[in-house]
Amino acid sequence: MNFSNYFKTPLEQWIEEQYRANGVLIPLDLDIDRIAMIFGVDIVYYDNSPFSENEDKIIFIDRRDDYIEQRKIFFHELCHVIRHSGDQRVMPELFREAQENDANRFALYAMIPFFMIEQLQLPANRSEVISLLVSEFQIYLDFAKLRLKQVEDRITESKFLSTFTYTNVTPPSLEATILESPVTGLDYLQQPRIHSLYGSDDLSRPEALVIEQRQGFNWNELLLLNVERNYKLHNSSFHRSRHDATVLPGDLSLPPNQRGYVTINLSRVAWRHGQTVTRLILPMEAVDDALNF
Repeated sequence: MNFSNYFKTPLEQWIEEQYRANGVLIPLDLDIDRIAMIFGVDIVYYDNSPFSENEDKIIFIDRRDDYIEQRKIFFHELCHVIRHSGDQRVMPELFREAQENDANRFALYAMIPFFMIEQLQLPANRSEVISLLVSEFQIYLDFAKLRLKQVEDRITESKFLSTFTYTNVTPPSLEATILESPVTGLDYLQQPRIHSLYGSDDLSRPEALVIEQRQGFNWNELLLLNVERNYKLHNSSFHRSRHDATVLPGDLSLPPNQRGYVTINLSRVAWRHGQTVTRLILPMEAVDDALNF
């Protein structure tokens, strides 16, 4: 498995930074009492159903559960404690679902960090890889399968970027630009044009966005991008070129009070690829995690 094509989301990077800063470097270091101490969380073991108190930063664990179940509960509840607020019993259903989805994603990253997977000597057989993850990280089989598939999908996504078709926004009024107000003439030509890359298996949502600026990007500014905008579909072929650059999760940030937008730090892209780039490729999974981070 070629790990060089894997990209880490902002949330994944943040968890790794916390682990490395506190000496959590191998699977044996992922003891839940130690992780709780690092994040300033208390664990109470008792004879009842597990839950967490966000304000007091306490996770209640049922000590009658086996160790693997306790770990599963802990990492899920840890996300609620350090990232969420509010009482799920009274919050709107969509908000509760968003928190649960975030906690599930967090648990995968925190229980099975990619930088630790990368250090393992993985067998060639996929089923043996899954068994190794179960043993090393003390997790359920379905968690190991889910995390491995996530890693494989990220790697595949990077490889497939050169074979996707793209959707071109033909009417100028539908083009996504830095500005939301109408632009004409030279101003229009100076705005980046956004395309949507689709994989062959799923046409319900783009795999990535392609941001093209034939006049060249302003590398000293942040590029503001509306990632929730709908684009008219028009299929065509897509080929990578030496003037393309993939936007990494670490290049993204969220502008304050602008829901559905991200900013791309163009100077970071230029540092890696130079200033001759005229087209940026932004994977949507990186956008998803930036919006939820």
